[in-house]
Amino acid sequence: MAPARMLYGVTVNDSIKRGNRDDMKKVLKDAKALHKKQGDLAKAIGDLEKALRKPGVDPRPLYGAPAYDAIKRGNRTEIEALLTQARSTASDQGGDLGNAINDLAAAIKAKK
Repeated sequence: MAPARMLYGVTVNDSIKRGNRDDMKKVLKDAKALHKKQGDLAKAIGDLEKALRKPGVDPRPLYGAPAYDAIKRGNRTEIEALLTQARSTASDQGGDLGNAINDLAAAIKAKK
């Protein structure tokens, strides 16, 4: 079993420096899979920094992951709170927030 490695710039750059094509192909495959799974990390970091600058705002960036995690937990109070917050900030955030809002609303309806 291959050792676990964090996929970030150092890992990618080290793979390039080593020059092993098979290793580079593996790192590229893993990096693409991680990027697809997590989405645009740079944008998420920016959204988080923006949220932290706003007083009284939940510091979690409002994108699909927190919404879907709340739905999985099934806590109606948490889902309703996220839905309220998401709707109130939808005008200054883009991305998948609209879909997350719809999914939160559907989860509330499904829990009735």
